This record gives sequence, C-alpha cells and structure tokens, in this order.
Amino acid sequence: MVSRTGDTPERTPGRIENEIRGFAQARHAAEAAGRPDIAQLLRAATDCGLDELNGLNQT
Repeated sequence: MVSRTGDTPERTPGRIENEIRGFAQARHAAEAAGRPDIAQLLRAATDCGLDELNGLNQT
C-alpha cells in the first residue's frame, strides 16, 4: 500500500489487523458467492498478515 505522497506507510500492528479483517470479510463473501479459488487466495493473504503480525509482536 502506498500513501498519497508515494511513501510506504509504517506497518503497525493496527494496520495489519485492519488488513486481516478486510481479507477475512472478503473471503467470507467469496465463499458465499461460490468462488473457492478467490477464497483460497484471500486465506493465503490472511495467513501472511498473521505471520507478519506475529513477527512484529515477537520483537
């Protein structure tokens, strides 16, 4: 994600949690729409976000 100034915003736990929530909501919508391929992609994105969040919390 890039800000309006072109700078990459800081990856804070709050931002990552918001992204994870968004991915989860989109995954549920994809599952409801019968799109398991999209749901699988969003699940992978959620997993990446959780890994990143766990990495930040361990430091």
